[in-house]
Amino acid sequence: MSDQSTSPSNWKLPDGIEEHIERGLISTTIGAAVGGAVGLIFFRSGKGMRAASIATGVGVALGSTVQRARYEMKK
Repeated sequence: MSDQSTSPSNWKLPDGIEEHIERGLISTTIGAAVGGAVGLIFFRSGKGMRAASIATGVGVALGSTVQRARYEMKK
């Protein structure tokens, strides 16, 4: 075994980004759940439409999170 010492990282997240990450994860989960429910109700035949509705829900949630984070970071 080699004895390597590691120095602490100087990398730091921007202030306030934790809240945006948390909101993004929650919104993405909700978007996926709603997209899945819409897929089950409206796209019973399958053929990829259910996955597309889940992807749409996730995309909308992530886009909203990024837009909100950019707006609040400019303040």
